[in-house]
Amino acid sequence: MKRWLKGVKRVATSSNDAECSKAVHAENTAITDSDDDATTSSFTVSKTKKRKYDESYISFGFVDSNGSPLCILCSKLLPNSSMAPAKLRRHLETVHPESKDKNKEFLFVKKNSY
Repeated sequence: MKRWLKGVKRVATSSNDAECSKAVHAENTAITDSDDDATTSSFTVSKTKKRKYDESYISFGFVDSNGSPLCILCSKLLPNSSMAPAKLRRHLETVHPESKDKNKEFLFVKKNSY
């Protein structure tokens, strides 16, 4: 039960409650639970997955531009997190619906002319 009340702040309704609230707050900050991972573990920064360009992405109309996908149809540079094939396909189908049925040779010519 104490673990549930750790970060709870009481609202003071009178001066007597205000003193009690200060004491409870000080007590809550002083308590540390050794088996609580959130208080004892060090903070870890979650790393995002850094995707690499694959040559098959040309079929979606994208080329590599310094580690980020570049649409050869609209010259839009997407972030690296958008280098998932599903996201590239979604860009092609929503932004360029007229080009989604084009063959790979058309996209290779577009790439070479770019």
